[in-house]
Amino acid sequence: HTHARRPTVGLGRDEDLYLQQAAVFIEDAIQYRSINHRVDANSLRLYRWYYSRIWQWGLGLTIAVVLTLAFIERPSSFSYTSDPRFRPPPWEPPCGLTEGIEIVCLVIFAIDLATKSYLIGWEEFRQCKWLIVYILAVSAFEWNVALSLCCRRQNLRVRRLIRPFFLLQNSSLMKKTLKCIKRTLPEIASVILLLALHLCLFTMIGMLLFAKGEVRSQNGEWEAYFRDLPTSLSSLLVLLTTANNPDVMIPAYSLNRGYSIFFILFSGFGTYFLMNLLTAIVYNQFRGYLLMSVQASILRRRLGVRAAFEVMSCQGRGQDATHSEEHVERVRVDASLQVMARVQMKSYYRQAIIKVRKDYGSSLSFLLQHPPKPEYNSSLLQRLQLIFSHYYVTVVGNAMALTNVMCICTILVLDSEKSIAERDDYYMEVINCFFILYYLMEMSLKILAFGWRGYLSYRNNIFDGLLTVCLLVLQITIFATYRLPFPKWLVSSLRSYFSLNKYILYQEIVLKDGAHLYIQ
Repeated sequence: HTHARRPTVGLGRDEDLYLQQAAVFIEDAIQYRSINHRVDANSLRLYRWYYSRIWQWGLGLTIAVVLTLAFIERPSSFSYTSDPRFRPPPWEPPCGLTEGIEIVCLVIFAIDLATKSYLIGWEEFRQCKWLIVYILAVSAFEWNVALSLCCRRQNLRVRRLIRPFFLLQNSSLMKKTLKCIKRTLPEIASVILLLALHLCLFTMIGMLLFAKGEVRSQNGEWEAYFRDLPTSLSSLLVLLTTANNPDVMIPAYSLNRGYSIFFILFSGFGTYFLMNLLTAIVYNQFRGYLLMSVQASILRRRLGVRAAFEVMSCQGRGQDATHSEEHVERVRVDASLQVMARVQMKSYYRQAIIKVRKDYGSSLSFLLQHPPKPEYNSSLLQRLQLIFSHYYVTVVGNAMALTNVMCICTILVLDSEKSIAERDDYYMEVINCFFILYYLMEMSLKILAFGWRGYLSYRNNIFDGLLTVCLLVLQITIFATYRLPFPKWLVSSLRSYFSLNKYILYQEIVLKDGAHLYIQ
């Protein structure tokens, strides 16, 4: 709409169109709407009518009516009391009443869809997935209403599943929430995996602690909650959700108060660390998406204001024949006042648009610098440094830890029905020794690759190293006390060691990734 010189006859009509366009663009900026729509005179009148309070309130009322129909449709349990002894028979609507209301609502939805599709144009319509789904929803809704007009009892009411979409499609906040949930699912999946490993590992520890004993009176915890793997998992899952706490621990606590340490560690780490970590990730993702949404809204507002300025500046150039196209763009004061009079806005919005704002900001970013890697002259050491400083070493370590879990889980499942005297933990001790040596080798090679300072500059390495040293000290203590492992080892005297060892192994497997995720 840049016309440098126009005839005097058509000047009034063009000026009115310019003012109307500028008023609509400013309204788009106020409501954070897109400016990609038709801008001819008839379309602008239709556009302002579509976003008027009358139509928007009417559309909202139509959505509310459609959602409320579920309370009176057959079968309905809507009554003043929920007690079946005093509840009267539900009111049965006459044939065609709810269907007629749905037809009226369907006509309003069809008008809304047709108007919105016309205003944005075909090019914009093809890129809008919500409107395409809107067409499918209206079509499916119409088809279901047509089938229900015969007043026959329907076992499956598909149109009830479609009704919430109309509320979703007309709510920008719900659309943003769905997009945020879609972005958050991968991050939540990692924490859910940590929760699953937490449950599995403590289940194995619980099956070791509360094994079937020779004295029947002391097997209360085993019989009620740790008889087999599915029962143990479900018991600890209930305990993690705090839905049945402290019932799960009562038989064991009655036998020996020391068993409460196991439940305290399980609930403390699961409830107060992993659950809070899950909440923190969801909050962080929603906060990040909210920031992006605010930035997009501000960009739309600036585009609307800029489009209004361009339209009014073009109108100013057409009015002044003494200035050429290359002259500095400007807006006449009387034109801006006329636009402000046409725009539907609150009084403080009028004052805010008149004022000129200066956006400024500064941001500082700090980059964590790790110490340089040591330099080796030997080609063998250089190759080892290149290999064990790679990220895939951590992936392999996690895979080995998962293998350790699978081995222990397999042995526990095989020995779940055996008493303590019947068990042979020789193979389990061999597995423990093998994986402890692997963790020690992994730590040593990482120190070789990064150096002491470089290794300690990563917090997850500090955590892994401390746990590895603890495992090694405990294993050496066991060897010094009970010698090397052999078949038919007296595991009854090593019960406390197994519990602590498996718990620290759990820390090595799960917490090193959990702590790294929490630090990030």
